[in-house]
Amino acid sequence: MVDDEKPSRQELRYLLEKRQEIQIVGEAASGEEALERLKDLKPDVVFLDIEMPDMNGFDVVIEMFDMGIKPIIVFATAYDEYAIKAFEINAVDYILKPFSEERLAKTVDRLVDILGKPQNEGKEPDRLINLVKILQREKVFEKVPGWKKDRICPLNPEEIVYAFADGKNVVIRTTKGEYTTNHTLQELEDKLAYYGFFRCHKSFLINMNHVKEAIPWFNYTYIVIMNSYGDEEIPVSRTKVKEFKRLLGI
Repeated sequence: MVDDEKPSRQELRYLLEKRQEIQIVGEAASGEEALERLKDLKPDVVFLDIEMPDMNGFDVVIEMFDMGIKPIIVFATAYDEYAIKAFEINAVDYILKPFSEERLAKTVDRLVDILGKPQNEGKEPDRLINLVKILQREKVFEKVPGWKKDRICPLNPEEIVYAFADGKNVVIRTTKGEYTTNHTLQELEDKLAYYGFFRCHKSFLINMNHVKEAIPWFNYTYIVIMNSYGDEEIPVSRTKVKEFKRLLGI
């Protein structure tokens, strides 16, 4: 556990010690202290505060990876909504302060499930690496070039509702109109991971912040209705349903 506030560490320890699956091997009150202790402890999971005086949780993750230490990260935050978007889309868990015993129980259940799988089956390390790459960018400023006729329009990620493959082309639908792009869906997914986008289907990338409705469909799948495009029905593939439901909290 890494948190500069002792009461938060005590509260988290108290809740975690209720679970037999959890063995707490150490605590740290700062990022620097955490990095020193991690060299020896090498835990499976690190509960990591974001806002700390010496270095924030993002910096700790980057340094940790540079050291070759790659545990599962559970971030703790009181208000960083922008960070939560990144954590959700990269399947890196988070808990909000003040800690909820019920929410923490879900996190622990998920950790037990992840750690119980053979390493080559879990996607957590790859997704965490993707998050770290995002955090290492010099600027969190991102534009997506959209084409309309013969003009290039820089699009803000927040205004993109969804994107889809249309033959060999990729179409981007935004709050202010439709554009085409030279990016593939995979490139858009990587580029927009920080902003809450989710690849719900091989042909669709949606902005979870623009989801208007989720309609249960046959074979336990879903149809998604997006803001500004209520006539369009976007499928959620069966392989994506579990993650989709987790993101929506259902």
